[in-house]
Amino acid sequence: MARIVVVDKDADIFATPGDPILFCLFDNRVTITSVCGGNCSCGTCNIEVLEGMENLNPKTDCEQFVLSRIKRQGPNVRLACQCVPTGDVVIRIVPEP
Repeated sequence: MARIVVVDKDADIFATPGDPILFCLFDNRVTITSVCGGNCSCGTCNIEVLEGMENLNPKTDCEQFVLSRIKRQGPNVRLACQCVPTGDVVIRIVPEP
């Protein structure tokens, strides 16, 4: 079972196999914004992957398109609704100032 550490929320949770990070966070009452409810259309559930990028599925064309339209940019920025962990990951939800 994959472990998800959320550094800015002081959360350490375990992912349900096959579930995107967004739904694992919801299930464990970790606060994250998601206007579209996980449909890969709004980009509000963007996260920064600090460790474990190799333990996530590759970006889809849809995710790449949405990411290209949001303010937060970088190679480690992903949408929580699209990331399905297969191993441990460390993430940050709120961007650093």
